[in-house]
Amino acid sequence: MDNPLVRTADAIYTDSVNLGRYLAEAEDRLGDSEAPTDLVAEYVGKSIRLELCHSELRAFSKTGEFLGKHPFIAQRSERDRATALLKENPVEFTREMHRIEMNITRYSSHINSPKLSEEKKKQALANLNKFKAALAMYEEILKTVING
Repeated sequence: MDNPLVRTADAIYTDSVNLGRYLAEAEDRLGDSEAPTDLVAEYVGKSIRLELCHSELRAFSKTGEFLGKHPFIAQRSERDRATALLKENPVEFTREMHRIEMNITRYSSHINSPKLSEEKKKQALANLNKFKAALAMYEEILKTVING
């Protein structure tokens, strides 16, 4: 498995298997009408990620290329772009990091809003997870630069 595309496909497939197991187990716990909202939110987020896995694997099977939406793929190219931005323009890097933090705050409030529909809350949760992953990546890049 020296081909990086095949390794990526394998990682995405493994992610889909793990997500499928989690979702199957979570469905039993969600059967209770008083399931905690954090469990429901996590279930929705993992369901969205599972669909991303399937979309990426279908695209790779048909075209030999990924869509670039699954976190394993999107994060790699985004990491390269953010690392280059930090080296070329640290001020803009910190501005982007601040915008990500503000988006996390915004989408967190959307999820807790009683006024929004469940569909809007699902979208907000997907966006919240995306921005949390982005913030973790930015923090990791900073740690790497500071420590290395």
